[in-house]
Amino acid sequence: MKRTAEIVLSIIGAVLNGLATILVIFFTIAMKSQSIIDQLKNDASIREADFQTVLHTIQALGWGIAVVLIIGTVIGIVAAVQLRNNKRPKLSGILLIIGALLVFFFTVGFGVLPALLYLIAGILSLVRKPPVIV
Repeated sequence: MKRTAEIVLSIIGAVLNGLATILVIFFTIAMKSQSIIDQLKNDASIREADFQTVLHTIQALGWGIAVVLIIGTVIGIVAAVQLRNNKRPKLSGILLIIGALLVFFFTVGFGVLPALLYLIAGILSLVRKPPVIV
């Protein structure tokens, strides 16, 4: 039985997770740049204390979100490799569902689409049965 749909969904989800990881890392690094901080501080219509709180929160959460996205990317790649040649589809399905839940709940919205793709691929991996040859 071919598992093309599951493999394609897993790979697309992993690529989107990788792109989101790059975006989060770039944004987190950019928020440490003094020129960007000064520009945001001048443009913002919020108080200094609130701005500093938001800035520290973004800097702290950025690396955590990046780590979760990297883990999600690795899970998607491992699942796609396991699905190739129809090796261990149950394990791949469980990995994809765990990866979907991890990415969905811990990335504050950055990983909604990859999580949805992982969830669909995981359910397909668990539900599709190989044909019985009589």
